[in-house]
Amino acid sequence: MWTQAVEVLACPRCRGKLTLRVIEEEDPASSGASAAADPARRWIETGVLACAPCHRVYAVHRGVPILLTYQTRLTEHAARAWPAEVRAALVAEGLGFSSDPAPRGEKFVGASFSTEWQTYEYGETLWTASTADRIRTFRGECGLTDGELRGKRFCEIGCGLGILTNEAATGLGAEAWGMDLSTSVFRAAARFKSNPNLNFVQASIFSPPFAAQQFDFVYSHGVLHHTWSTREAVGRAAQLVRPGGSLYVWLYGYDDVRISLPRRFAFALEALSRPVIARLPPRLATAALVPTIPVYQLASLLGGRSGTHGAVYTAQQALHAARDRFTPLFAHRHEFSEVAAWYADIGLKNIHKVAGEEVSPTWALAIERNVAIRGQR
Repeated sequence: MWTQAVEVLACPRCRGKLTLRVIEEEDPASSGASAAADPARRWIETGVLACAPCHRVYAVHRGVPILLTYQTRLTEHAARAWPAEVRAALVAEGLGFSSDPAPRGEKFVGASFSTEWQTYEYGETLWTASTADRIRTFRGECGLTDGELRGKRFCEIGCGLGILTNEAATGLGAEAWGMDLSTSVFRAAARFKSNPNLNFVQASIFSPPFAAQQFDFVYSHGVLHHTWSTREAVGRAAQLVRPGGSLYVWLYGYDDVRISLPRRFAFALEALSRPVIARLPPRLATAALVPTIPVYQLASLLGGRSGTHGAVYTAQQALHAARDRFTPLFAHRHEFSEVAAWYADIGLKNIHKVAGEEVSPTWALAIERNVAIRGQR
């Protein structure tokens, strides 16, 4: 994380101000940052974020603040690496890690997506089409063009490898934040740490590490339906939006299931098998899904002819797609009218259904058949 990030972050438990204790930092030049960057901005590789009001501490590990309200193995691993004098000082001050219970099913979700993203390769394709097409679709979803977020603040909830968060910073000009429950944020931080206007954080949407109304644009694609309550997650995301700012979410829709009898059958099979596979240890889940690789590759080949895919899956990408389909504990589906009603209840206005013609043709059907909705506070 960059030193200025602490000005935006807040305790996920009480929203109190956090103070930073640096353990290991890097000179901006060594991280590849632009020489034009503010020399006062430094990259923090290891540190401690402390909240005085609730006497809690959070680790900064490999450049990423771990701002979860419950303990994980990674949190414990990060703390063991701190110098003994740092740990002793924290104990003497009565500061310790939060041990609140995790939201329902959240540890399953975090583990599933951590496994899913750990081997995905940065490259010319992302999901079902080229990375360039995905970026064009991202801009269409947001309704934004070059530099339109300059001087503004952006947050992606469920950022994965950070490719779109980086586009928000570099292409749209925002101070950009990527937030994810999974360990994908550590890969994203390492990949993009040369940009002092880009930060990543591991956190939960149910306890976001930001004060209310911090962002001019909050974006989430394909994520919030994987929580215990999509509606609650959307409400928490909306709380982060400033007056005049926008919220965009893409959620699984029922139209994607209704298009044909074979798809209805496939989704019925998914609904039966996913809760079982989701609870398997990661290695067993992977072993169970390996046989589906040629099926997914064939589907992507046929999808290229029907317009649902712009690229043929490699074996690694096919396994990634299978994991995304079968290992999440939750995968809710919704109607556009249902989500639009949530937006209205939250107080969002100018509610807009993003249409297929607003995005890259390779993503048009995914937008049309699911819930792609933008609104303004």
